[in-house]
Amino acid sequence: MSITWEQFERHQQQLTANATTRRGVIRPGASLLAGLLLCGRCGCRMMAMYTNSGTGLRYVCSRAAAEYGAPLCQSFVGQPLDPLVARLVLQALEPAALALSLRVAADVEAERHQLQQHWHQQLERVRYDAERAFRQYNAVEPENRLVARTLERQWEAALAAEATVQAEYARFLAQQPVPLTPQDREAMRRLAADIPALWHAPTTTAADHQAMIRQLVERIVVTLDGATEQVALTLYWAGGHTSTTTLDRPVARLEQLSYYPTLVHRICTLHAQGLKAPAIAQALNAEGWRPPKRRTTFTRDTVRSILVRQGLWTPRARTHTVPRRPHEWTILELAHQLQIPHQTRMALPGSHAVFANRARACGRGTLRRG
Repeated sequence: MSITWEQFERHQQQLTANATTRRGVIRPGASLLAGLLLCGRCGCRMMAMYTNSGTGLRYVCSRAAAEYGAPLCQSFVGQPLDPLVARLVLQALEPAALALSLRVAADVEAERHQLQQHWHQQLERVRYDAERAFRQYNAVEPENRLVARTLERQWEAALAAEATVQAEYARFLAQQPVPLTPQDREAMRRLAADIPALWHAPTTTAADHQAMIRQLVERIVVTLDGATEQVALTLYWAGGHTSTTTLDRPVARLEQLSYYPTLVHRICTLHAQGLKAPAIAQALNAEGWRPPKRRTTFTRDTVRSILVRQGLWTPRARTHTVPRRPHEWTILELAHQLQIPHQTRMALPGSHAVFANRARACGRGTLRRG
């Protein structure tokens, strides 16, 4: 079975796109950016991993770990990244951005028109040279064989030059995009207004979202700032344009926050002014401070946890205490001793059993509720 040259070229382009060093094919799953993310540290492509029975998403750079047993290069949850890129893509397709792109396309089309005129002048020149060489060869007397042979060679050279220019002009035309008609421009403007509705439609699948993003984004380079919450992104758009942005990812511990030393200093300052933990939490929230993970506000317990670590506050003993055996701790005491965040202690299902196992594993006694 034979195929056309155009089909062969499409197959080659698809094979190139499917290569491991490229974006890869669109795969099932909730990830919008699978195959588009590149690690900003080692340059390898990052993988999309699903956790919690497919409800959680992480992007992981594990090439060196899988092939050489090295530590994981970098990883982060996908929840804050996917919505950010989706928002940037929809912004790029807004009517205002599209109008700007159409103006740029008009400028490119004007430049292309100038190149067309240049090619037409070249074609006219080589065509004139070939016709002039033919007239000279045709006018020579047959008896002048030497002159006739010389003019014949000149004519053949002129024909070859004309064929070369025509072939180069054909390649130029094949590489140029089709000019937009007024009808095309109007259809694009209408489509730009419909794309947000199409994106959020219940019938639009994750694979459709991936296909839409891949029409505009070539690749995204992601770099974590150490173990902090800060992530630097470089988006390479189709057409050669690049843009940079940052986002804050959720982290597990307060110490991972890039502004943790400043936060501790602020809490200590407010504590020195006589404010209690609830008032300190309220002041931090009013000033715009944000805790780790996905919380948006500080709580009394979070502030107390920091004060305990700084040695500025000690949990008060209860009025009615239950007698305890030696080396028997409460959950709160063990959490402070093991430097586990209060939010983690509260969020863990079956936290009593988890902390009891940690206490036994550390050889530090048993655990009592309370």
